Amino acid sequence: MRDCWRTIGTGGDLSCPELVQHIHCRNCPVLSAAASGIRQRDLPAGYADAALASVALPVPRPPKLETALFFKLAQEWMALDSHCVEEIAASKPIHRVPHRAGLVAGLVNVRGQLLLAVHLGALLEASAGTNKKSSAMGQRIVVIRQAGERWAFVADEVRGVVSFDPAERLPIPATASPVLTGVTRGTVAWDDSRVTLLSSDALFDLLRQRILQ
Repeated sequence: MRDCWRTIGTGGDLSCPELVQHIHCRNCPVLSAAASGIRQRDLPAGYADAALASVALPVPRPPKLETALFFKLAQEWMALDSHCVEEIAASKPIHRVPHRAGLVAGLVNVRGQLLLAVHLGALLEASAGTNKKSSAMGQRIVVIRQAGERWAFVADEVRGVVSFDPAERLPIPATASPVLTGVTRGTVAWDDSRVTLLSSDALFDLLRQRILQ
């Protein structure tokens, strides 16, 4: 009987007399013969071509993502290459340096080392640099490093390291300051916000030019 395992066998009503000997249809030569017939039957027309075409299709490559630290200066979100971010520390006192004001916030002690802290918003001439309404509750000290240089600045909020697709970068708004434009790689849309992507090389050059000289 065709497909007997589905009607009177273990897949059916179990009335097959051969079950007394074989216990289960998988042990029965009838099922074995049917399985062999399926394996030996001719392939349907066009099967080989269809299979070859399916494996020949190009495999889509996932986008190459970049990672950056997303942080907030007053009301403006910015991002900096994660490779130059050394540490995120809790907010702590910054001690003013005599005869140094303006862009220099002062000295801050991070793990026993004194680092020069800067007013990053003011340095970039961003709108965030003039906003005084941000709360100190979520502030963090961000320590950045490149080629042995270490700087610190206060971020009003730190979201953490975020991955993004660089192919989705947008141009910086025309309203951005010339200084900010000069250190920016563009912007990305994120969490209903527009995040300014800073170039670490350009930022460190600007720090040397405006602070050390």
